[in-house]
Amino acid sequence: MFRHCIALLLALVTLPAFTADDPDIRELMTAEEFTASGLSRLSNEEFDIVNRWLMRYSSQTVDEINSTSPAAEEIDSYTIRSRIDGEFTGWNGPTRFPLKNGQVWETNSTRHYSYPGTDPEVEITRNWIGSYRMRLLDTGKSINVKQIR
Repeated sequence: MFRHCIALLLALVTLPAFTADDPDIRELMTAEEFTASGLSRLSNEEFDIVNRWLMRYSSQTVDEINSTSPAAEEIDSYTIRSRIDGEFTGWNGPTRFPLKNGQVWETNSTRHYSYPGTDPEVEITRNWIGSYRMRLLDTGKSINVKQIR
């Protein structure tokens, strides 16, 4: 799903520039983005190379992008499996979750969920906008979290 959104966004953003005779990445970015990206240091020949790559990349189908983009694969496949360390009673508003792998995650949600258990297995995944969700594997209950450590 995330890959499809990236591909669609890329296609929509690049369409105006590629309708011109000579598409240029400089037309796709704001001045701030252009400076922050470091592209201002490229020579004209290097810009031509980047522009050709961008045109070739954006002309791919969504499936081609999904199968060839390491960045899309990395974001789409982010999953952590571990166990909550020790006694776990669920969450009751803002709650911290120390995991057996040493990570600590936290929710700022006001939701409540009771769960009596020890060392329950959890899975944390990242969605297409970059936020994380922790799911208790034995019940399927889940909540948004952020990593503290």
